Amino acid sequence: MIKAVIFDLDGTLLNTIDDLANASNWALEQMGLPTHEVDAYKQFVGDGRRNLVLRMLPPAQSADPAAVERASALFDEYYSAHLRDCTAPYPGIPELLRALRARGIRTGVVSNKPHEFVTRIIDDYFPGLFDSVAGQQGTLIKPDPTGVNKVITAFHLHPDQVLYVGDSGVDIKTAQNAKAVSCGVLWGFRGEAELSAAGAAALASVPEDILTYLVHRNRAEAANRALALFTVAVMVVCLAGIFYFLSQANGAGIAACVVLPLLMGFAATRMLRKNQKEQQ
Repeated sequence: MIKAVIFDLDGTLLNTIDDLANASNWALEQMGLPTHEVDAYKQFVGDGRRNLVLRMLPPAQSADPAAVERASALFDEYYSAHLRDCTAPYPGIPELLRALRARGIRTGVVSNKPHEFVTRIIDDYFPGLFDSVAGQQGTLIKPDPTGVNKVITAFHLHPDQVLYVGDSGVDIKTAQNAKAVSCGVLWGFRGEAELSAAGAAALASVPEDILTYLVHRNRAEAANRALALFTVAVMVVCLAGIFYFLSQANGAGIAACVVLPLLMGFAATRMLRKNQKEQQ
């Protein structure tokens, strides 16, 4: 059963694209380089600050370590002072987070955004709504699963008890690499084609869809467990019945104790298949 939901940040919880684009274009202007339209940054972001800088710079500058370092410093300078100018939660996200926590579902954030920016922005927009918050620290970035694995371990959960939610193929691959369940959101920076191609287990058109998916999945798994326990109990009773009717030389009783588990197994298989379809 899903007991925790870990989220990507940019394009999943918050629409940050204008502030990211403004910081990037300001850095480019300071270096006398051409800027980009805001929509272009939807393809530039998602793989950490360094990759954003490399993508926004012209080829000559992206191959120059000094230019990359300067652009990164300029980006950080502007973004640190303006990270809340245009940024806002997507509609329904605060309500989703409160609903998850009301159900006892633990929540976390794992982002490729630098850690200092992630902690600031989460504190500003979602105070008290997350149990764990982590941005990029060091050189590892998603789809490396290290960040998600750390949260799973800290929550003392198995990977299949965790849902990882994001708006890009990188996020889906991160979930797969961590052996967690994946969910792609359609309101973010990428789109359905990329998420489906990456193999998202579920897609959400609105935040409420995430809660609906979680509830349905958990109900189906609970039904599967109850059915499995009931089937085992019936088989144990039938096995005891076989020994009893053998001692009584009762052929009809023996036959009933053999046929009943077969019928139960057939019915259980059909119900398990039905529940699996509901989870998809």
